[in-house]
Amino acid sequence: MNIGLLVIGDEILNGKIKDLNAAWLTGYLAKTPFRLNKVSFVRDREDEMLRAIKDLEECSDIILTTGGIGPTKDDLTKEIMAKYHGKNLVECQKTIEIVKKHYERFGKEWDPMSNDYRLIPEDFITTENPNGIAPGLVYQKSENKVFMSAPGVPREFQEMFSKVFLPYLLTNMKVENSDFEIFNIRTFGIPEEKIFFELCPGLWEKLEAFGKLASLPQLMGVDLTIVLEKNEKTQEKKEQIKRIVENTPLKESIWQYGLLSLPELIVQKAKEKNLTISLAESCTGGLSASRLTDVAGSSSVFIGSVIAYANSVKTNILGVKEQTLIDFGAVSKQTALEMAMGAREVMKTDIAVSFTGIAGPGGGSDYKPVGTVAIGLSSKRGDTSEVLNFHGDRLKLKSRFSQAGLYRLLKLIENS
Repeated sequence: MNIGLLVIGDEILNGKIKDLNAAWLTGYLAKTPFRLNKVSFVRDREDEMLRAIKDLEECSDIILTTGGIGPTKDDLTKEIMAKYHGKNLVECQKTIEIVKKHYERFGKEWDPMSNDYRLIPEDFITTENPNGIAPGLVYQKSENKVFMSAPGVPREFQEMFSKVFLPYLLTNMKVENSDFEIFNIRTFGIPEEKIFFELCPGLWEKLEAFGKLASLPQLMGVDLTIVLEKNEKTQEKKEQIKRIVENTPLKESIWQYGLLSLPELIVQKAKEKNLTISLAESCTGGLSASRLTDVAGSSSVFIGSVIAYANSVKTNILGVKEQTLIDFGAVSKQTALEMAMGAREVMKTDIAVSFTGIAGPGGGSDYKPVGTVAIGLSSKRGDTSEVLNFHGDRLKLKSRFSQAGLYRLLKLIENS
C-alpha cells in the first residue's frame, strides 16, 4: 500500500530547518507492507494545503501529514483537514484526557482556554503522542483510504508513526502484499510500560529481531504486532516468537494470536464447544450484549440479556434475594453471583455473566467508589464472582466493565 507524505511548514521551505522525516520514513518502511510513493512540501497556506491533500489522495492509500498540529495560529492542519472532508471542529472528551495526560508527563497543567487542542474534526480519532504534547489525528475515510496527521518534530513524528500509526495501519487496513505477513499477539490487563520495562525487559529487542515490531494499546490490553517476511521460514518464526513470549510473565495475559476482537473470539470459541451464553447487565446497560450481537452468527450461541438496571428487575426477573441487596448492596459479589445464576436459570444457557457496578459520576462512596464493578459467572462447572476497580469517565468505565466481563467469559469458555 502506498503512503503519500505531506510536509507542512514555512520553516521547511525557507531553509530554516531541514526535513528529516521523509528520509527516515523511507528507511523505516523497508520491512513493512507499506511504501512511500510521493512527498509534497507546502507552506502554511490553506490553498496550497488543500491542493496537496487532493493530489496525494488521488495516488495514495494513506495520506500522512507532518506539522501544523500544534497550538499556534499558523498550525492549520486540523482546520484544513476539517474543511477538506466537510467536517466541523468539535470538542472531544478523549482528546481532553490525552492532552491532560501529555501535559502531566511534562510536569505541567493544561489550561483548555490557552489553545484549541480539545477541538478535532468530526469523525476523526485522537492518538497518543509518545514524545510530545500535541495529539495525532486519524480519519478512516473508507476501507482502504486513511488520513493521518502527526507533529513535524522528528523525534515526535518517528515515535508516533512507529508506536501509534503503524499498529493502526496493520490492524485496520487490508494489506494484500504477498511478501509480508502480520503476526499479532493480543494481551489483556497489563499496561504497555509495565510489559517492556518491568515484566519483560529485553522483550522488544528479541521480537524485533524477527521483523518490524509495533506496540498498540487497546481497551485494557496491548497488541504486539510483528511484520514478518513471508517465506519458507515464516511458520518457524511464528513458533519461535510464541516460545519467547510464553517463556515470560506475559504468558498468562495472552488471549489470542490473531486479529479477532474479543466478542468475535467468544462467539467462535462458543460455537466450537457448542455452548450457549446469556447475560445480566446493570451498570453496562446492554453494552456487552450489543457487542456480542455485532458479530455475525452470534445468534447460534447468544440467547439473550436481562438489563437489570433497577433492583426490582434484579429480584423479580433474576431472582436476586431482597435480603442480599439489603445486606450487601446492589454492587457486591453476592448480588453479581445471584444475577448470573438467575440469568442462566431463566434463559436456560450453559454460561451466564453478570455486571453490576458504579459508572458515575455520582453514586460512589469511600467503601465503593465510582469505578467499582462486580462481575458474576455461572456455569455447569460452578459459580463465582469478584469485585474490580477501574478509573475513567462514565462511558469509559462502562467499556472497561464490559471488557473485563467478556474477557472472563472467554476464559470460562476455553476452560469448559
